Amino acid sequence: MTSSEGQTDAELVARVLQADREAFATVYDRYGPRLYDFAYSMLRHREDAADAVADSFVLFAERLVQLREPDRLRPWLYAIVRSECLRRLKARKRVSYGDDEQLVQMPDAAATPEQSAETAALQKLVWDAAAGLADRDRAILDLHLRQGLEGAELGEAMGVSAANAYVMLNRLRAQVDKSLGALLIARLGRDDCAELDTLLTDWDGSYSPLIRKRVARHVEGCDICGERRKKMVSPWMLLAGVPIFAAPVALRDRVLNDTQLVAYAAPGEQVSAGAAPGRSIKPRTAAVAATAAVVLIGGGALLWPDGDPASPTAADPTPTATTSAPPTSTDPTPTETPSSASASPSAGPTATQAAAALTTSTRSISLGRTASRSTLTVGNDGDLPLTFTVSENARWLSVSRDSGALDGDESTAITVRANRDGLPEGTTSGTVRITSDAGSVAVRVSLVEEHDPVVGAIGTPANPSCTLPVSVTVRDESRISSVRLTWSGPLSGTSAMSLSAGRYRATIDPISTGGTYTLKVVARDARGNTTTVTRKLDVNPCPG
Repeated sequence: MTSSEGQTDAELVARVLQADREAFATVYDRYGPRLYDFAYSMLRHREDAADAVADSFVLFAERLVQLREPDRLRPWLYAIVRSECLRRLKARKRVSYGDDEQLVQMPDAAATPEQSAETAALQKLVWDAAAGLADRDRAILDLHLRQGLEGAELGEAMGVSAANAYVMLNRLRAQVDKSLGALLIARLGRDDCAELDTLLTDWDGSYSPLIRKRVARHVEGCDICGERRKKMVSPWMLLAGVPIFAAPVALRDRVLNDTQLVAYAAPGEQVSAGAAPGRSIKPRTAAVAATAAVVLIGGGALLWPDGDPASPTAADPTPTATTSAPPTSTDPTPTETPSSASASPSAGPTATQAAAALTTSTRSISLGRTASRSTLTVGNDGDLPLTFTVSENARWLSVSRDSGALDGDESTAITVRANRDGLPEGTTSGTVRITSDAGSVAVRVSLVEEHDPVVGAIGTPANPSCTLPVSVTVRDESRISSVRLTWSGPLSGTSAMSLSAGRYRATIDPISTGGTYTLKVVARDARGNTTTVTRKLDVNPCPG
């Protein structure tokens, strides 16, 4: 058998497809330790990271036939591990960062004890900050800064285009420098700045969004802390300097012993001599293959839990899921995959993995007579991810975001706003539509606009005596149902006003007692809206 040393990834892939176990072992030796380091950076748990890598190599053996460009093996493997880690994080529901995890770092023979201690402190500092990152953001930072992936390889490992990966990195760099910079100041700058020390008097050392905001605001206005921040090492580079964690020695044996290889051949070709003619998977491996949910997840995520900005300028595409059944004959036909540079390791819904399902918290929103905004929750009730777009069909409607991405069992809030200026009186409705590959949902948005009648000033003759003609102008979008005149003073009474020559009119007659009178006109439209105007004036009594 040909030695695997020095062979390219494409050559190794070809040999693994022929069930060459030496080539399979070489693939693990070449990438397994770094894949373990990456898995731990996402899961923060030793056993979970080992399980994720072991199960990922089972999936690697299962789906290698789908890899259309064998020289893209490295990003394909990272994509499998990343998806496996995301599946575990979802099952875990929350990430637990305990102090009981003591991992062995790759030794640095050149480091002094003081430098090693400083490195250990720096590692904890960086990882404290990384705990505030979304799972997807933590993955892309580790893949780029510590695993060395960039460009097309980074995009493939993340399940997005190279351009989107570039946008995501630029967005994260600004946020990480600002956020982690605040943490460094909080940990290292208290001795030099009394104001900062006072600000952090009750700080327990944990890095919450509230502490980050307080410190960031302080740094912006403090000369001492601002100068210290300029001289500090870039937090971005600190993340890149986190040591590599050594994979457990037993993991290699576990991967090589638990994974059975099968020989694949293209149509019309023969399986090479000595290759396993069929597939035999151990019970544990079969269970893993049946339940593993390998999903390349795209879409944005907030950098910090309190909702600091940020989504990439371009929406991340969601890879098309494909389903591949294990070959059962000696002459399997490779599964067709979407026309991309290399086959995605993602799989379609399995028995334990529901397809993406778009949901909304409501199908109708009523803003009533006064409200101008409401919140709509968009969710994904499935296991596979989805991307969505939001559109509105009325100029008076707007939404807080026009696109997004949701992992399985995830939801997000969208604010729906209405601009009432210029809307006619009565009921107005429009539609907000959420569209995704998993379907489309239309949400009806309605509001009621009410306008009170417009009533002009009350008109009367100058120096009225004995009789008092009263008139007003009344305008309204709806029909005027009534206009009434009421007077009070030495005498009181009420009278309906009627329309004549463009004005509503009524006459108080006779006025036997002079004095100061208060006139009140109440106009009501057909929708029940009313407007009242008043006027005081002196009226002379009838002569005699």
